[in-house]
Amino acid sequence: MEFPEFTFLTVGRGTDPRTARNLSRNFAAGRLVRLRRGVYIPIEEWLGTTSWGRYAASTASLGLPGPAPVFCRETALSLHGFSLARVPLTVEYLTDSLSNWGRRPSPRLYGDMPAAAKAWGRIQPDTRTVLPPGFRDARRPGAERKPTRLSVAHLGVVLPLQRLEAVLLDTLHRMAFPDAVVIVDAIAARDPRIKSPCSLEGLAASLAGLPSRAARDRTAKVLRFADPAAESVGESISRAVIEQLGFEVPESQFRVMGPCGEVARTDFYWRSRKLVGEFDGIMKYSRSREFSGKDPAQVVVEEKVREDRIRAEGYQVVRWVWGELMKPELLRGKLLRAGVPRR
Repeated sequence: MEFPEFTFLTVGRGTDPRTARNLSRNFAAGRLVRLRRGVYIPIEEWLGTTSWGRYAASTASLGLPGPAPVFCRETALSLHGFSLARVPLTVEYLTDSLSNWGRRPSPRLYGDMPAAAKAWGRIQPDTRTVLPPGFRDARRPGAERKPTRLSVAHLGVVLPLQRLEAVLLDTLHRMAFPDAVVIVDAIAARDPRIKSPCSLEGLAASLAGLPSRAARDRTAKVLRFADPAAESVGESISRAVIEQLGFEVPESQFRVMGPCGEVARTDFYWRSRKLVGEFDGIMKYSRSREFSGKDPAQVVVEEKVREDRIRAEGYQVVRWVWGELMKPELLRGKLLRAGVPRR
């Protein structure tokens, strides 16, 4: 999880009453967003960041003005350095209080909805969506005696996390299969962003500690499916959805060779059909200038030329995008038309 430079404004014990009243007035006027009781940020910072940025702000706000709880499940996975398939709906942390289990109501973020909507129109003039919602707290039963501690120095917070192996064993069997594959692929590939040591072999050896046979079976299945060759969230989800749709799971990172050497390295390959599969993440085009300095139109042309070179070597090509992964029936039709073999 990445934490942008937020300006947190807090009210706690010892806060000057005039400061507290001033923050309350600014919240009521729509100039501040209240993430939780006594914690505010300027509305421009909240609306001007991404969904992941807003999730990071909501998570970090639990460490202000007092100590944060121990984070668990998908929140902890993100804090441990994993890329998740989607932004979670809740901020999850442990509690040992029987009366505090469960999800809390969504926070009242905006003190003046019309003023907030006006600010949203200034910051995102092309959007017609409603104001970004907040994230509910989800308090899960449990305790962690020796949590991992993540220091976010530029925000002045320390966030305790459940130990990584415990997080994985508690979370993988609860996730949708494609989302869990994203996690195990990162472990198999030894993703350098993961902040704690972990291995698939170690997790497999710990399966007996799971509470049910169903949890053990689901976790074992996703561990077996891991592929260290996966290079992105989209590739991991693609393999998982292809498997769920009943198609043969392709090879990853296939190199197309020509008379003069390598022509291209492709995301996927079905050897029996001499068929290449390519996942086109939206970032390749929408943020091409940021990542490579190239105009999106230039990237489209280069991809077309690259595909033509692959086809010239006698390969077929099928491509899909993020929207088709999110609506698997669309992907099913495309794969059937391309002749992808059934499992």
